[in-house]
Amino acid sequence: MKKKLYALHDFWSGFGWKAYNNYSVPDRQELPDRYISYEASVDEFGQEIAQTATLWCRSTSWVDITDMEELIADTIGRGGKVIPFEGGAFWIKKASPWAQRMDEPSDDSMRVIVLNYSIEFLD
Repeated sequence: MKKKLYALHDFWSGFGWKAYNNYSVPDRQELPDRYISYEASVDEFGQEIAQTATLWCRSTSWVDITDMEELIADTIGRGGKVIPFEGGAFWIKKASPWAQRMDEPSDDSMRVIVLNYSIEFLD
């Protein structure tokens, strides 16, 4: 069984795109054309924390990145998804607004969607 942060990383890595916590994203020249960056915060049982993940896709179209957003939304579902880890689990839930398209001023070919979610830690 994985520890909290490893379970969170496995969740974001499970969609076929490379995933990085926000403080481990490599330099731009080393990045793949499609990846996910996410906040890596944890807390104790009974606590709920707000977090974001960002989808990045180098493309002239919004199709691939929107498909990924929908896949993640479907995986989490309306009631959220419980992810077990060593000593407990976290319950990931979509927050509002769930998804926001953003621009990347330094790169016109980069499509960006920010996802808002919360994690509640369960015993």
